[in-house]
Amino acid sequence: MFLKRWFIKLLEVSLYLHGILHFVEFGSAIYEDAYITAIIAAFGAITMSLSGIFLGTHTHSHKH
Repeated sequence: MFLKRWFIKLLEVSLYLHGILHFVEFGSAIYEDAYITAIIAAFGAITMSLSGIFLGTHTHSHKH
């Protein structure tokens, strides 16, 4: 059970960090005037960051 909780927490943190990398990609795309790429990167950044934050608070464990 400990290993499962640790692995889920690792996935949550990885999602959040992946979102931060998309924010860096967004900034780089804006700097290079690549606006379509910036929109795609912003969508990825928001999606990954929010899923890392909110999925962590909604994990379910079923005990029978």
